[in-house]
Amino acid sequence: MTDKPDSGPSEDIEQALTELAWANPTITTDPDAALAALGVHLPDGLHLDVRLQRRDTLYFVIPPADGDGGDADQVVDQMDLWGSGDQFVWILPQDQKLALLDLREQYRHHAAAQTR
Repeated sequence: MTDKPDSGPSEDIEQALTELAWANPTITTDPDAALAALGVHLPDGLHLDVRLQRRDTLYFVIPPADGDGGDADQVVDQMDLWGSGDQFVWILPQDQKLALLDLREQYRHHAAAQTR
C-alpha cells in the first residue's frame, strides 16, 4: 500500500480497516469495535476475523465440515479480491456476499458523512 496525504476517510472499507490495523494491531481482538469506529455494523449472526498478514506465514482456510448443520450442497468458500494496486482478500461463505456488499455501502455512507 502506498502512503498518501491525510485527505480524510479512506476510499474503501478495506483500506480503512488496513490503516486502522496498522495503527492499532489490537483491532484483531475486537473487530466489531473496529467496524463500529468506521460506522459499519455486521448483521446478527455474522462475525469478522481480521488477520494481519505475516511475511513468513502461509494461510490455509478450511471449509466447515459436512456435519456443522449447514447445507452440504451449498458452495461455502468464495474469495473476493478488492483493490487495484494493493489487494485485500475476503474469504466468505457464498451466501454472505450481500453482507459484504452492505458493509462496503455502509462505509461509503459513513465516509461521505465525515467529509461534509
